[in-house]
Amino acid sequence: METLTIPDLDEQTFSSLQEQAQRDGKSVEQEAADLIRQGLRRKAWDPVALVAEAKRIQAMTPKGVKQTDSALLLREDRDR
Repeated sequence: METLTIPDLDEQTFSSLQEQAQRDGKSVEQEAADLIRQGLRRKAWDPVALVAEAKRIQAMTPKGVKQTDSALLLREDRDR
């Protein structure tokens, strides 16, 4: 296991990290490590794979069938 030191971390950022760690029942170090892992996973997304997934989903939509505007569906649901 490696150690990481973050110099010059402003007080507000550290305080926010500390509060989030408390809410999640973790130490500040565990919370920081989890946030770093999540960030790296997000950055590791392959743009080619994302486009392929979007095309796969698009292929499930029937051709020639008019789709209802989602804003109208949301409004209708909220008005109930």
